[in-house]
Amino acid sequence: MKAYFINAKHEYIVELNVRDYEHKKELIEANLLELYPYQINGNDIWTDEEAQLKEYSYNFVIDGFVVHGNAIITSVDDEGESTSVKNLTVQELISRVRFLGKKHIDHSKLAFRIMEWN
Repeated sequence: MKAYFINAKHEYIVELNVRDYEHKKELIEANLLELYPYQINGNDIWTDEEAQLKEYSYNFVIDGFVVHGNAIITSVDDEGESTSVKNLTVQELISRVRFLGKKHIDHSKLAFRIMEWN
């Protein structure tokens, strides 16, 4: 299927064909994929679920939202399956992305708190 690959480390965006979930993981260089909670013209953003658990990440901003690591953009059908990108050109995507470069992740500020349920 037609997809767009955002390479945050080398700061480029290209159109390519993605075969399946495993291929997405390979391209993004991730063990686990996460569906970003923001869509671009109805298209999904797939990212590395563990990007913020690493020592550093390469980040970018799209429409004011910061994304950590590389990303794959695909669309989705009525059954929830990934399909080719729709309603978005690679040129439009390029115009909406701003790369932020390498960012150190301060793990001392990552924490879980147990809170009483009221």
